[in-house]
Amino acid sequence: MTAEETFNQKISDIPLTATAKVTEILEDDQEGIPHQRFIATLKNGHTILVTHNLERAYRVPVKIGDQVEVHGTYVWNRHGGLIHETHHDDRGKHEDGWVIFVGRRRPKFANWKK
Repeated sequence: MTAEETFNQKISDIPLTATAKVTEILEDDQEGIPHQRFIATLKNGHTILVTHNLERAYRVPVKIGDQVEVHGTYVWNRHGGLIHETHHDDRGKHEDGWVIFVGRRRPKFANWKK
């Protein structure tokens, strides 16, 4: 399914992959487990909030304008939905997720900080 289909059908808790452009970097969510957060916009304008667990994965050095491929668990909300669980899960509770830069197999992580 696509992000638009899951949003239109109000489906949650399914694995989803989306390729999108980073259009906004938000402050980390510090309530409970810290999460990196950013807004990714698909080609058709649909937006998805990406929440990336910082206890289970490294911070992704995304910048506004970066093209990313995000895979995780989609959760519906009226704003366009969110994708979380974008990390490896050695506990077996969900399918492994990822955030990668489209077109760059090995992004340079030398200048970023956790």
